[in-house]
Amino acid sequence: MGLFQNLRLLTGESLLTRMTELERRQELLEDYTDQKLDSMRVYSARVGKRERDRVGSPRTNDREGGNGAVPLASTSPRVAALLARRARRLGVRDPVV
Repeated sequence: MGLFQNLRLLTGESLLTRMTELERRQELLEDYTDQKLDSMRVYSARVGKRERDRVGSPRTNDREGGNGAVPLASTSPRVAALLARRARRLGVRDPVV
């Protein structure tokens, strides 16, 4: 007899209503999480682009020639390492950009 009472409780209106409400809340939470992750990705990309632009165009007055390149000796070690890595990736023999 207890089994039938439990089955009746499982199929009761209140339980189905609660399960439907929980599913709806789960979907809302997943949507909210997806939106937050998307906004974090956009922000991260924007900050990364800002950093790349800052490294790519240093604000110094000791520029060489007309192309605006800065010799490795006048940059910070971090920028020099980034420029050297970029030069290796592009296959340039002399890392001075």
